Amino acid sequence: MKRRSVLKGLGLSLGYAVATPSVLSLFQSCKTEPEVWVPQLLSFEEGVLVKNLIDIMLPKTEDTPGALDVNVPEFLDLFASKVYNQEQTSEFLNGISCIMEELPITDLGVSALKKEDYQGLLNHYLRIKKEQREIYLEEENTVFFALTNLRDFAVWAYKTSEHIGKNILVYDPIPGRQQGCVSLEEATGGRAWSL
Repeated sequence: MKRRSVLKGLGLSLGYAVATPSVLSLFQSCKTEPEVWVPQLLSFEEGVLVKNLIDIMLPKTEDTPGALDVNVPEFLDLFASKVYNQEQTSEFLNGISCIMEELPITDLGVSALKKEDYQGLLNHYLRIKKEQREIYLEEENTVFFALTNLRDFAVWAYKTSEHIGKNILVYDPIPGRQQGCVSLEEATGGRAWSL
């Protein structure tokens, strides 16, 4: 695998991960009812697509809420509309458009797609072997990069949401002493740190 291209891709996809207080306040403002959400940047159809993909990527489980429960799609749309520059916005929207072109959308629109349609797309581009991933990287496949960035962006937004950060992950706003060489199980009961 070409380390430089992977690192470059990671750097680009994680470039938005620099959380500032204003970004966190954007997340706080995304507490809307899912039925009432009107996307700021995305079209309605694109909003439905993003919601359905993110719901499959980060579903609700018995122990944890899903991405839809903490308004991740709403945050992603608001973040992209308020924080992205023109080039980033264009790249984001182009990626969403390319994803839509890969799906079997009929005249009934995105709402008529079934979970299997989204699942098939994710299996084709994200649940792949290393060799296929390298091919997509070398080809600079737009759908692959768009889905990878959407997944990374959604995971970041999910982990930085207030509910997940405080109630699911380990949260300590005033950390104590540093303990090196301690297992995660011993330090936090096996849970990851929120900050």
